Amino acid sequence: MSASGPRSTSWGWHRLSDSTARRVVTASGVSPGDLVLDPGAGTGTLTRHLLARGARVVAVELHPGRLAALRRIDSPRLTVVRADVRDLRLPRTPFRWSATLRSTARARCCAA
Repeated sequence: MSASGPRSTSWGWHRLSDSTARRVVTASGVSPGDLVLDPGAGTGTLTRHLLARGARVVAVELHPGRLAALRRIDSPRLTVVRADVRDLRLPRTPFRWSATLRSTARARCCAA
């Protein structure tokens, strides 16, 4: 469908392995106190590693089951937002973002 057509209702979800998440975050340059937006955070694999590095994380997820898993992560530096990332309002303060790109079989995190 063309770019002007209706939005897709499903983007799909692909589980990120713990070892990949660890490597991505280690290579990211995220520092303690950095604010990181984690759109489509899933069950929190990347989120947990970002928190372990001391980042403040805004994890965005729409799926009820994955949202529940995120809400079970106990950290004062985690904000869980139930939203479709296409409708998300971005933070007003400087932030980093995280994303995994399945189509290129690479994971990227935290572009400034």
